[in-house]
Amino acid sequence: MTFLSFHGFSDAFVFVTSLLVGVSMIMGVNAVNSAPSFMLNYFQYIDQDENAVAKNPRFWTNVLTFYTVVTQVTQTLLEPTNLTRFFQRFSLVFRLEMATVLMLVELLVVVVMPHTCRSESAAMAGLIIAALIGGVGRAYFENTCYALYGPFPAKFLTGVMIGVPVSGALVSILQIILLASMENTYHSILAESIIYFATSIGVIFIAGVCVILLQFNSFARRYVAEFRSERGAWANVYCNVDNEHHGRTAAPSSPEPMEHHDESYTAAADGAVTLSESTEPAMGELQVQSIGVGKKLEAGRGTDSDDGEPEEPQAVGDLTTAELLQEVKLWPVVQKVYPMMIACFLTFAVTCLMYPGVLIAVDSADNWYTTLVMAVYNFGDLAGRLLSMWKRLWPSSRVILIASIVRIIFIPLLVLCAVHKIPSHAAPYVFTALMGVSNGFVGTLSMVYSPETPGLTTDAERISAGQLTGVCLLCGCSVGSLLQLAIVLGFN
Repeated sequence: MTFLSFHGFSDAFVFVTSLLVGVSMIMGVNAVNSAPSFMLNYFQYIDQDENAVAKNPRFWTNVLTFYTVVTQVTQTLLEPTNLTRFFQRFSLVFRLEMATVLMLVELLVVVVMPHTCRSESAAMAGLIIAALIGGVGRAYFENTCYALYGPFPAKFLTGVMIGVPVSGALVSILQIILLASMENTYHSILAESIIYFATSIGVIFIAGVCVILLQFNSFARRYVAEFRSERGAWANVYCNVDNEHHGRTAAPSSPEPMEHHDESYTAAADGAVTLSESTEPAMGELQVQSIGVGKKLEAGRGTDSDDGEPEEPQAVGDLTTAELLQEVKLWPVVQKVYPMMIACFLTFAVTCLMYPGVLIAVDSADNWYTTLVMAVYNFGDLAGRLLSMWKRLWPSSRVILIASIVRIIFIPLLVLCAVHKIPSHAAPYVFTALMGVSNGFVGTLSMVYSPETPGLTTDAERISAGQLTGVCLLCGCSVGSLLQLAIVLGFN
């Protein structure tokens, strides 16, 4: 199928990296939630006694809830700071790598404490601190990923969105295998937790390495301004437009910004960008407005060489993404992409309102049901995101907005299952599968459509659109998760 076609190694590597960063976004949270027996009995491993009694039983009974709320609220509060002028001065790679370090520290703290800490109170504090650290890391990692892949053709941002359910699917496969092959004993639970955390640490580390390697990738350099900069990675870590842009020389720009119509370009499946005649730039050049002056790029951001690898674009060497972002006005971007922001918020708010608490409440005592219903959702979500890669299935943005509203029907249906007004496990399995598929398809396209909105004339605006929609995604998750607590507590 054409959506899986690549010119060569360069664009294939960029796509694989997009999958890995998507997987890494929630790998830490998945690792914690994948080992509930380990986390609920964490105090026993701190005391190194399987018969130990908790000094703070209420905390350990609700440890997963506390952990999720702390990390989710931290993410929600900090992710919008990515849009501030201060954080926009830092390069994308620097932000991603620092966030990667924080996510690794989070998992290392959780997995190492049972072997080094012997105080239950210290362990409680350590888990809360780990949740905070992870929340900070994910707040900047997730939003910066959307900024990094915003200027790329749509399939690469889709790759990021597909990576998220791949993480859940991997965890579900591990859960099923370990549940079927290992006994539910004190030592086996500890061994399972090490498997979960070691896998997560490995995936996040590999993703961080791949992001660094993108700087040397010809296809990535074609779309990411800071990768083309002649000043080098270290020099671009912090770029303040007010201090650095004066004194530079650049070609004069046209006083009128380039028009950008829906039919004027297509992000082709092979990664090429084509322009229609209606917006063909004069003299074969694109006028890109940035830093108050024009930077000229060759039309189409470069061309493909004979062997299929994209050639380097002809661009001003000191142009960086950080400098572009500092000149973007957010409100005009919001006015253009707000329908997709609403669709993204609603999609993930509805999902997080039901997942996982309401789904598990149907029969929380059945280990196989709780494992399988999570697997059904994870694989449904993955299927929906894979379908979103097939452009023939793409509806209009209006349909995406309507679909995000229609998904509210899952709330009463799954609540009726949880209170056993709809008996048996069959109904929740079906509703969960439909919710997963629709979440993957609608959620992904709301993210993909946002930076492709007609009227966004520069890469900086498309990057900002991706970041704005990413904030809506996380806000939807947070609102849904907090409301879910009220619903689940009502069942008890």
